[in-house]
Amino acid sequence: MELPFYQKLLLPPLFALIAAALVGLLRRFGTLNRLRLWSVLTGFSAGTYLALSGSGLRHEAVLLQAFLAIATLSAAAAILRLIDLIFWGWFLSKRRHVSVPRLAVDLFKLITIIAVAISVLKFIFGMELSGLLVTSTVVSAVIGLAIQDMLANIAAGLGVQLEKPFTVGDWLLISGHEGVVTQINWRTLTLLTRDRHEILVPNSTVAKTEVINYSRPSSLQRVYTSVGLSYRCPPGEVKAALTYAAQSCAEVVQDPPVEVLLRNFVDSAINYDVRFWITDFGRLLQITDDVNSRIWYELQRRNLTIPYPQRDVHLYTVSPEEEIRAAEKGRQEIFSVLRPLEVFAPLSDDQISTLVSGARLQVFMRGETLVHEGASGESLFVIRSGSVRIDKIHSGRLSTTVAKMKAGDFFGEMSLLTGEPRTASIIAEDETQVVVVSKAAFAPVLAADTAILVALSAALDARSRNTAERLANVSTTGQAARVTPQTSALLRRIGRFFGVEES
Repeated sequence: MELPFYQKLLLPPLFALIAAALVGLLRRFGTLNRLRLWSVLTGFSAGTYLALSGSGLRHEAVLLQAFLAIATLSAAAAILRLIDLIFWGWFLSKRRHVSVPRLAVDLFKLITIIAVAISVLKFIFGMELSGLLVTSTVVSAVIGLAIQDMLANIAAGLGVQLEKPFTVGDWLLISGHEGVVTQINWRTLTLLTRDRHEILVPNSTVAKTEVINYSRPSSLQRVYTSVGLSYRCPPGEVKAALTYAAQSCAEVVQDPPVEVLLRNFVDSAINYDVRFWITDFGRLLQITDDVNSRIWYELQRRNLTIPYPQRDVHLYTVSPEEEIRAAEKGRQEIFSVLRPLEVFAPLSDDQISTLVSGARLQVFMRGETLVHEGASGESLFVIRSGSVRIDKIHSGRLSTTVAKMKAGDFFGEMSLLTGEPRTASIIAEDETQVVVVSKAAFAPVLAADTAILVALSAALDARSRNTAERLANVSTTGQAARVTPQTSALLRRIGRFFGVEES
């Protein structure tokens, strides 16, 4: 029994709906499972067709034609899935290392399925397609005009996937939108911005506009930040401070090196550009924040000022008495930090006061290194607030945290009294304020009373005998001073370092 013409016209959309439902259902399965399901559907449909045709059912019967059509289409889908696995996936990609754009593969599948569907309509259902083709010319023209933008996007997407100017994971700037590429499909390119917003950019727009790829030709990118310093700050000292601050950031590349340029002179400041290189563009904001924070702390420690704009006028009056009280309060705070230290136990209050006049307060941000292992040093650090960790290098490369210190602990006394290199690296774990006592501050104390050399040497020897001290200058409980051969050796080293002799 032959179907009426109007029923034949209903067959294409019916098969399209069935195919769409099957494709949507199979998307949740993996590639191999889809191949198995298409193969099972092919075998079931073909077996049913053979069973029905063997029962004497006429070839023109609609049920027989339907099962034959399903078997043909599912077989085509299974073969395409097999080609996808063997030819596109294994032979070209793995054996020949040829990357075929996914859009090209999908286009090949679409054309093949359309060709098979037309063959099913003509040879299985006996539809005369010539009349439909003539009618479809006008329809195609109307549809083509309606979807020309979509077709342009598809053509542009195919060109993008063939040329591969960027891939998924690259950071791009397109039409003012910056983000990482998460998907490239037939119609659009998807960008995920730093604010976790998805932006869909039509492929035709990508093909027409200027695109900046921050991930090509390599992940190495130069970043800029600027800072203005007072006219009283020497440019050489400023450049050294800015370079050191930027280089101390772990995520800043050391080669190419950091570059600091004096950009211009303005009314209130001298402006400097700090140029540094990074490899993780996705962390641009975090790395820039780290560099700027380190710059501020380093400038504060070196007394290099960032001036207020000259149009801002700050009027205040501080009496000499208030200045004296503020200075005295600062000295008392430093005195209260230094006095309890066992290494300074042999010193009198007057001698501690002499140290206070030469000591200074410094602040380090989290992650900054206060001292580097192996570096020369002539100063002692006392933690006033915050905390630090002590890292030592093992096997020439790996750094291991061996201890931590908090407010009230101190380190670096061997460098202060003997000038020996730092035995470990000290890194701030929080914003940390320290009191720094240098050789220059300690020299007047020894010059005035060389008799304290013996007591200092004994106290230092007692502290250094502790295991934690030998590892990384960790603060320990003081031990009773006694003269040992090691004490005598320390005594001579301290005397030579300060150029004094025991009295």
